[in-house]
Amino acid sequence: MKNLRISLILMIVLTGAGCAMQSEMSSGTRVRKVEAGLKAGDYAMYYSLPRTVFDIEIVVDKKITKPGPFAAYADRFLGLSGVPTRESVVYSIVEVRVNTHSEKDPAQMYRIETEGKPVGARVSLTADGLIRGINLPVSPDVAVSQEAIQRLSERQFDFPKFTDLTLRKSTEPIPDTIYRLVRTDTSFIKIPIIRLEENQKSLPLQAKEAADNIMALRTGRFKLLNGDYAYKENDGTRIPEGTSLEVIIRELAVMEDGYVSLFAGRTQTERETMKFAYTPTGQGLVETFNLCSFSVANGVEAPEAAGAQPVVLQMTKGDANLMDQIQWTDDPKAPKIPGLAYRIPEKTRVEINKAREQIFSREFLVAQSGRIDFVPAAVLSSESTSIEFYPAFGSIKNIFRR
Repeated sequence: MKNLRISLILMIVLTGAGCAMQSEMSSGTRVRKVEAGLKAGDYAMYYSLPRTVFDIEIVVDKKITKPGPFAAYADRFLGLSGVPTRESVVYSIVEVRVNTHSEKDPAQMYRIETEGKPVGARVSLTADGLIRGINLPVSPDVAVSQEAIQRLSERQFDFPKFTDLTLRKSTEPIPDTIYRLVRTDTSFIKIPIIRLEENQKSLPLQAKEAADNIMALRTGRFKLLNGDYAYKENDGTRIPEGTSLEVIIRELAVMEDGYVSLFAGRTQTERETMKFAYTPTGQGLVETFNLCSFSVANGVEAPEAAGAQPVVLQMTKGDANLMDQIQWTDDPKAPKIPGLAYRIPEKTRVEINKAREQIFSREFLVAQSGRIDFVPAAVLSSESTSIEFYPAFGSIKNIFRR
């Protein structure tokens, strides 16, 4: 009888142990962070949380000014003062564009290990391994195509030349007196002979003729617009009207601008886009990064360039995160097993300052600025509960029952 009692007790203990072992295996899903020294096991899959990367584009205009050949006579013949007298190059920032994209965070990679009934292994990932959801309905894979186009072109700075100086020849006949020796019976006689030679016109004379052309163009346009040609100088020909008159007036203005540029100079602007990328660390309330330096004379330079204004990216978290103020407690007798890790992103004010001037300001949602939390481990063992994440931020989008 005593041996029978002992046998019954052993059977009860073994049965209880078997039941306990079966329970552990049915929900044996464990999520561990991938760190140095972690040994790989069977039946494991990996996923990563995303991090936000900023793509900054600074659009810079390079304005080149060349003085006209008659700049010294602009005030004398046209009354234009302050025209450029030497070539200059001026840079200016005209636009700042900031975009974001997500990528895998190498510091937030996790491994899912399952034993027994692998319900928790039903995790959906994106093409690059970011978390997309748990127990989502199975859908056929959509083909992912990636296309990159890079257009290469040689930079040729084609500045217009000052070729049309006047409407007349650039040379003029200049009388030159030569002498011819004529021999007489008793002596030689010098006979003066006047000869015309074509020589280059002086610069003041060319400037005067160009100014006369400007006045003639303005006079002709004025007469066309106020009707003088129709009443005073019309010889019976038809006066242009409608579209013809518009074309004539426009072309006269183009000709006038060309002649005025001989005195006022010409400018040409070349636009260039400088690209930068920055990955926030998410540490601290304020985070700064020197993108580059900028000067009016040299444009965008290295951050350490001397004599240039620093262009600084500054990121400031919003109000204190309430999640960080919660006092998290755990029962040592029944510790909670963490499940799937996910992010709680936080809004961050992004500013770009050039010296003391603010040239960009906007709020963005940054994944790594918030905290990391975990889905309860029990959810991983439930086939009827589905969770959908935002792949770009790693945050929860939907929780629903199937």
